Amino acid sequence: MSVTQVYKNHKFSSLVIVGLIGTLGFYIAAYVDMGITGVPLDITEVLGMLIAGEHESAQIFGHIFHIGNGIGLTLFFGYVFLPISKRIMRGNIWLHGIIFGIIVTVTTVWFGLLPALGAGIAGLNIAPEVPTMTIFRHIIYGAVIGILATPIIGKKSR
Repeated sequence: MSVTQVYKNHKFSSLVIVGLIGTLGFYIAAYVDMGITGVPLDITEVLGMLIAGEHESAQIFGHIFHIGNGIGLTLFFGYVFLPISKRIMRGNIWLHGIIFGIIVTVTTVWFGLLPALGAGIAGLNIAPEVPTMTIFRHIIYGAVIGILATPIIGKKSR
């Protein structure tokens, strides 16, 4: 039995692992862009403070929530977004992943989370680098889940 057959037989659990690794890619991108720009845009800290307030466990809750979100988005990508996206456009799965990352950033982060936190559209009230930072992180996440989902889903659309 090939690796591809094993992945296809365990799509859900494989996508959970892909989501974990994609979120790790997001974290690496976040630490890189924070190091380059000097803007301390740590989403896990913000999420943790929303959940636990100023409690010392806020960072842990933030990571749990964000990793769960990354896994959930990856499952949505594999079961909902990708089947629809493959009907609309051609291309490698990694490209679909990047497009997914961009859509997630624009719809939920730029026009949802950041304005709700008082940071303005795309976080421009924090710093002018925030839109670039958030899109960079989600493009990396999308590329990673697209690359790793390829053996699970198949190489190309159409």
